[in-house]
Amino acid sequence: MKYELPAEHSLSDKIVSDLIFKENGFVSLTDAQYSSLEAGLGKGESLLVLSPTSTGKTQIAVWAIANGIEARANTVYLVTHRALAKQKFDDFHSLLFKNYLNQDPTSIVLATGDAVVDCNGDSPADPLSAPLLVATYEKYLAMLSSSGVPSSMNNTVVVCDEIQLLGERSRGQNVEVLLTLMKNAGWRQFIGLSAVLEEKDGADLANWLQVRLLRLTNREKNLRYEYWNNSEIESVCTAFPDEVTRTPLPTKNTGRLLDVIDVLSKQDPSPFPVIVFCMRKADIYSLAQEHFDSNAEVNGPQQPLDFSGMPSTNANIFLSNALAHRIAIHSADLTEEERKVVEEHLVDGKIDVVYATSTLAAGVNFPLGAAIFHKWLRWDRDRRAHVPIDASEFHNMAGRVGRMGVHHEEGKVIYFPDQRTNPNAYQTYLEFDKLPPIKCRINPKGFDRLSLQLLAAGLCDSKEEVTSLICSSFSGLHEEDTNLNGFNTWPPSIESAISYLVETGMVIRMAGDRLCPTPVGKAVAHSGFRPASAITLLNYFASKGVVLSDLLNDPISEQNLNRFAFLIFSAAFSTPEFHSFVGIQSSRFLPWPLEDHLFDFSEYQSDLLEPAWFADPTSVNSAQMALNWISGSILSDQEKVHSELKAGMLLEMYRNLGWSLQGISSILSAVSDTRTPDQMRPAAFREDNDLLRIIRKFPRVITRLSFRVSKGLPDDVLWMGALNQSGEPYRLTREEMLHLKRKTMVSPEAIMLGEVDADQIRCEVFSKAKPAPQVKSNWLRDRCRSWKSDQRVKASEKHTDRAKNCANIQLIEQFYSCRGTQFEKVFESILAALGIRYEKLDDGSKRGAPDYRIELENSPPLIMELKSKVGLNLVGHSDATEVLAAAEIHGYKDNFCITLCHPGVDPSVPMSIAACGRLSVVESHDLGEALLRFCHQRLSQEQLWQWLATPGQALSIDLPFKEH
Repeated sequence: MKYELPAEHSLSDKIVSDLIFKENGFVSLTDAQYSSLEAGLGKGESLLVLSPTSTGKTQIAVWAIANGIEARANTVYLVTHRALAKQKFDDFHSLLFKNYLNQDPTSIVLATGDAVVDCNGDSPADPLSAPLLVATYEKYLAMLSSSGVPSSMNNTVVVCDEIQLLGERSRGQNVEVLLTLMKNAGWRQFIGLSAVLEEKDGADLANWLQVRLLRLTNREKNLRYEYWNNSEIESVCTAFPDEVTRTPLPTKNTGRLLDVIDVLSKQDPSPFPVIVFCMRKADIYSLAQEHFDSNAEVNGPQQPLDFSGMPSTNANIFLSNALAHRIAIHSADLTEEERKVVEEHLVDGKIDVVYATSTLAAGVNFPLGAAIFHKWLRWDRDRRAHVPIDASEFHNMAGRVGRMGVHHEEGKVIYFPDQRTNPNAYQTYLEFDKLPPIKCRINPKGFDRLSLQLLAAGLCDSKEEVTSLICSSFSGLHEEDTNLNGFNTWPPSIESAISYLVETGMVIRMAGDRLCPTPVGKAVAHSGFRPASAITLLNYFASKGVVLSDLLNDPISEQNLNRFAFLIFSAAFSTPEFHSFVGIQSSRFLPWPLEDHLFDFSEYQSDLLEPAWFADPTSVNSAQMALNWISGSILSDQEKVHSELKAGMLLEMYRNLGWSLQGISSILSAVSDTRTPDQMRPAAFREDNDLLRIIRKFPRVITRLSFRVSKGLPDDVLWMGALNQSGEPYRLTREEMLHLKRKTMVSPEAIMLGEVDADQIRCEVFSKAKPAPQVKSNWLRDRCRSWKSDQRVKASEKHTDRAKNCANIQLIEQFYSCRGTQFEKVFESILAALGIRYEKLDDGSKRGAPDYRIELENSPPLIMELKSKVGLNLVGHSDATEVLAAAEIHGYKDNFCITLCHPGVDPSVPMSIAACGRLSVVESHDLGEALLRFCHQRLSQEQLWQWLATPGQALSIDLPFKEH
């Protein structure tokens, strides 16, 4: 530890006062922190900091971020996992929101695969411009790609936590691509952090990034590694890494895990809480159950915890009893709510032993005193054998114990012999300085995807530039050093990959060999899909478009919509994203229990993307589970489909499906854009206007399915999720929404009924609500009454605040408050102020004419009707579709039509207009968001047209990011 700051640390007095730890009034810094400041962190020097776990690396990141914010730079903090991003988002909010970000809720943005939101839970207009953006690596890559990588990021401070992720098998290429994009765009300051990078790899990576390397080996709290073999304990302490000591085994040791835990329980000082790392999820449950059974025998029954606020699952049924005995489990099989309960109990000192996979080792800080590795071999599918986990993963997991800020003087790490490996394999983990080299993940098998990403991001526009950039990547330089013959095959492999992209219509080869990505190519790159996945899906929609479209014909039935959903789900799950393909590892995984034959899908066979479903039923089983989920199936019932199926597996699968559906929607939107020249489409979609009209129906229906998957709700109650807003005293749970559906309360009007029967139903739904069912029943009625008006008021306040420097700010308040002809006048004033050309068609001389003809740049005219309602009324189906007949009668039958619904549209309308193919509805607050972004030049006229002219409901959450 150091108890002073370096002489020229260059941090502001404010940062020193607020963000540097003091002990008894004196500065207290770890060696890593002191060295970072000494190396110029406060002066903006870029660093790669390699130091063991629990050496204060996160605080180094905080200083860089605060320093950047003070200099009015944009700051970005990148992490490996969604849950870790959320934790850091909350931490930074506590640390920086008040004193560094002016308590502006839009100043901190969280970006993960689930959503991009600010502190208010709103979707920000330009998240890349936020003062502080906390994101996962993949999401930040997608955001940069979709908006085009800026030519310069010289005003951006980037912090990359756990940067060794670039060597991970399924995710490493994305991380390296992101680093490549940022490196070429430049940065104001770069801080890379890792605890487990090998020395040479660290030097090579720092050299490639052109940043200064700091490598420190001292821990502030030492770890003692103990190998319990059959006769003695071999131990090494990080304080004296070359000294191996040998001591006898405890006299009562039988080799049983519970005996080892019993030995630890008698040690003084206590190493509790203990984490038991398991390589198999099944071991977590069996070991925890054995421990619980032994505890229950000794201590008798304990009062179980109440998990009634969460959906019932196998995990929380077990946890409700186990936690009462200070025993817990933690893995991806748990829901996020369940994991949060376990983590809170750990922090509060209410757990002695937690059985976990590496999910509890993902950079999160808990007061653990000892780690026991139940096993240290993991099944490798490729080798068909159990192999030792590499030393970097072992040490990263072990580093979760003995953390700074907790009472343990040192951490203890225990592991045991394994007969499935050579007798000396265990020694690898006792040699701290021998970490495995990083494995580079960019290789010729992924050149098609990588080339498309580089072209779509605007970093390259020729084969030579693509080749130069890929060959100068970290992986490329490593390949050149270690395998020159292999490296020499890279340029022709890149040429082959580019040719494939040209052949499949994702790239156009221009005169002079200039390469231009097509709209479909850009959409594929932005989605994160592999080109092979996109082509597989596009061919499916080209061949089955008519079949799928017929399922959406008016009137749309629940049976047909379910069939449509199943076919789309199974298509998504059948792509190379979820299955290893021509030697390329899948990037997303389906639950292994769904590999069994669980259902019969013969009735779908002729319409499936993969008609031979019976050869590998995983995709169709997964699609059936997802269909059941959006139809209202209860999680605990879904777990019963297979004895090894767990809620966490399913929820992760649904998250991956939601990601896939969003990508499919954007790709189909691009391929069916009527403004795109035929030559810039894939071959299957050229010279077939009927097919394009059919495909144009699908994007918003598929997007709506993605919303249903994320919520697990039937279509008619999906709107209820909007009732849950921050600041409300209650929230509707999924189970309550489904209960309301079973009682046929699916519309706002039905829920607002004041009759005794309706009140009894609401009280039945809320039978467990505190302080009383009637209180929540009354809240729901009032919430439905105020739902749209609250939404309008919030939008008005938010947009007025964001437009405070605009000359016509009064138009915003008028836009949200006016009705009827006054609303039309305000709307016209807004279009005029924004420079959007329009013609008023309903001038009183033409009976029944639509309201407006809107002209946006480089796009066909749009016909728009304004429908405003008073009181609690919403725009229904007949009002929403009236514009179609009006356009037809007055000579606009080929133009796309829009109904602007003020203040809102009835929730039943969006799906009921799916079959039309040339109508969208948009609510005033969503259009207001779009027009404000257009005013701020964060949305182009072409982007606005695409958003409005896609059939279905135009939502602000679908608005594209600004194109750089």
